[in-house]
Amino acid sequence: MRYLYIILLSVFIAGCSSNAIEMANGPTEQKYDLNDQEGDGVINARDACFESATGALVDNQGCGSETVYMVRHELLVNFTTNSYVVGTNYLPEIEGLADFMKEYPDADVTIEGHTSIRGEKALNDTLSQNRAEAIKALLVGKFGIDEMRVTAIGYGFSRLFLEGYDEYIHARNRRIVAEISSEKHIPDQKWTIYSVDKQLEE
Repeated sequence: MRYLYIILLSVFIAGCSSNAIEMANGPTEQKYDLNDQEGDGVINARDACFESATGALVDNQGCGSETVYMVRHELLVNFTTNSYVVGTNYLPEIEGLADFMKEYPDADVTIEGHTSIRGEKALNDTLSQNRAEAIKALLVGKFGIDEMRVTAIGYGFSRLFLEGYDEYIHARNRRIVAEISSEKHIPDQKWTIYSVDKQLEE
């Protein structure tokens, strides 16, 4: 009986060894994509964000974080007495405003027209509106900004920049003012051996 038990145990062990060998010799099927398409250190099978910026600091799911900055642009244009003709010397500044709006397409702008305190209120209200409309016309017609993104408002002399009656003060009050701001999202970057040098340069 003892010998029969030993024989049966030997047959069982031999069978297990044979199965183990067959499993080891067969090809192993790869169920997960172990490639790293973006090179961000997270395999495709686990990557939930396939559009991470190059060099971005990412979490275990391959998603990066961002720092939000407020960016702004200002425009100041002055005019001669009783005029709403825009001087050609201001065109680069107006183009700069247009470039800002193209970079931040969600940002709209309000163009404020102002006058000096000389003359009647009704005339100055019209003059200030014409000045604002002149800037809007350049943004739309010359620099390709959608007119729905530009609002022109004339305030006459109700919002003086300086109080007084001499010519210098009058000249400063004959103006266009525009201020625009938007959010800029910057992907957080992971540390490299060059990070310290970059911080020193800044």
